[in-house]
Amino acid sequence: MNEKLDAFCKAEKIELHPRSPVPLYYQLSRFLSQLIQDANYRPGDRFPSEELIAGYFHVSRPTANKAIHLLLDEGYLSRGKGLGTFVKEKPFVEFTFLGQSLSFADQFASGVPIKSRVIWVKTTPATVGVAKNLHLEEGQPTVHIRRLRYVYHRPLMICDSQLPAEKFPGIERCDFVEDSLYKTLRARYDCPVISSERYTSAIEAIEPEVIELLEVAPFSSILTINGVSYTRNNEPVDYLRTFLRQGVVMKTIVKVKNK
Repeated sequence: MNEKLDAFCKAEKIELHPRSPVPLYYQLSRFLSQLIQDANYRPGDRFPSEELIAGYFHVSRPTANKAIHLLLDEGYLSRGKGLGTFVKEKPFVEFTFLGQSLSFADQFASGVPIKSRVIWVKTTPATVGVAKNLHLEEGQPTVHIRRLRYVYHRPLMICDSQLPAEKFPGIERCDFVEDSLYKTLRARYDCPVISSERYTSAIEAIEPEVIELLEVAPFSSILTINGVSYTRNNEPVDYLRTFLRQGVVMKTIVKVKNK
């Protein structure tokens, strides 16, 4: 018996739910990822074997194998041929939620390698919801941009932006300034974004392209950040939606003034 595994499961009252529509291997992988996240193991520590995990949770060896392989794919574990399975350096990336900069590119900790790729740019008519948020008429053209952000060479975040096409002619052909949409709006359109409303919610990954780009299982839990960004005179210019896969820690610092 692995003492750390046993202590964690007893403290958290961990148990699998065979009647749940969520597959057993996925339930097991979430328990094991939480075990790692709670610092029960240090990077480099040997992780319990598939045989031990299968026996402890009373599941088949293939179920334990599938759970471990999911953790290997997500970067929690590494495996050396003939050496066993080991805990990797914590894969989470610190992300400042609503920091001083409104650009997502500036809200990662310094030194974190970030890369972006434009997936597509297209002109789409404003739906009822988009039109309402951007103060447009339904059906007016918007420029819809989808970008994929990589952190530590792994896909972590999809950023969708819809902007009034009339206000930003030619933006679909622009190279982003310093890989930032908002810096591009400021530098090339004299349109600084000065405020933003954003709402975070947990959803299931159901859109095929989101599943493919983030490399997650269908119906797995992901976070979304939805909102609207504003420029001078409280004018809305960006209807945004961001999808974040597991592996990002959102950090907010609140300072209270002395009374």
